[in-house]
Amino acid sequence: MTHTIEKQLLPIIQKKLLSNSFVIAHESGNTKNSGPFSLENEIAYMKKQALANGAFTSHWVGGGGRIIQIAQTGKIQFGAGKLANPHAYAQVELARTTNLTWFQRDYQAYIWLLQKLAAEAGIPHTLNSGTTLSSKGIKTHHWISRHLGGTTHTDPDTYLLQQNISLAQFSKDLAKTNQTAPTPIPTVSKLNQLYHLVVKGDSLWSIAKTYHTTLTWLKMINNLSSETILIGQNLIISMEQPKATTLSQNDLIKLVQKKLKIEQDGLFGPLTKQALIKLIQQNNGSTIDGYWGPKTASKMRILKNRSTGQDVYAVQAFLLGKRYPLIGMPDSYFGLNTTQAVKKFQTTCGLLSDGIVGPKACQKLFS
Repeated sequence: MTHTIEKQLLPIIQKKLLSNSFVIAHESGNTKNSGPFSLENEIAYMKKQALANGAFTSHWVGGGGRIIQIAQTGKIQFGAGKLANPHAYAQVELARTTNLTWFQRDYQAYIWLLQKLAAEAGIPHTLNSGTTLSSKGIKTHHWISRHLGGTTHTDPDTYLLQQNISLAQFSKDLAKTNQTAPTPIPTVSKLNQLYHLVVKGDSLWSIAKTYHTTLTWLKMINNLSSETILIGQNLIISMEQPKATTLSQNDLIKLVQKKLKIEQDGLFGPLTKQALIKLIQQNNGSTIDGYWGPKTASKMRILKNRSTGQDVYAVQAFLLGKRYPLIGMPDSYFGLNTTQAVKKFQTTCGLLSDGIVGPKACQKLFS
């Protein structure tokens, strides 16, 4: 079964390959990033590195079977050392997770993608065959280190073994055909945690102040060794997400206003709406004036299940303000609860109740 490859291509120039000899299998190696947003956090970090002329690969897999492409295949990527990079058609990273169900779906997508890329490159999908540059096929980063050099990494061997996948099993799975696509994953909104999506101007100190917590707590629950945070990173704020049943409408709106850094009066009035529309405009590159108009609408992307971002947060907050309650606070993740709220809103407005926020839903919601 076919998987969807989400494209978030970097605005960078990639040089031509010397040959299409390999597809390289990696994993993040980041033991401190294995939560529900590990995929998004790894991609945010790698994009920053790539734009600073650092390391990057073509694809990431994680989040319960998601596949995201950030660089072109068939052109040089910088993920496996100077000797292998000019010969790697594609390089695939696997984000870590401590959720067994998510790993199983990640692994299925990983196998499917490696096979697909090998077919595109015209090379066999055998694993680690041979010992030289002429031995075409799928290679682990460890194989590159051992036989070509130019790098010392040994992934993804250890991580796969921790998940009870030996290299022999990995090789057998790559040799199979008709891999089964993963089933839908549990949404983040069901997890008993509260998150904050880092935006420009945020600091760990300001986030701690906003949520009435401490730097020490945020560093501990996010496994941070310093106070450095990245735009696009999702931080765990608390291990228990406030429920709509225990917080009043005014209290929930006050928390939204606190995030927006505006007066916390608990009323969903013009100032709150303008601040949320500014959030969207900052996200999509529109003129930041706080008003919903044709130019802002034209740049608004379509949002649906598993979308993430500040525009998702704004949609959730508007739904909350219009009394289509979510379970808990807006969290920038378009999960099951958000989908249900959108469907109710669409039904009320006489729109197709599909749970997808497109142009018509945006017009009704924001204007």
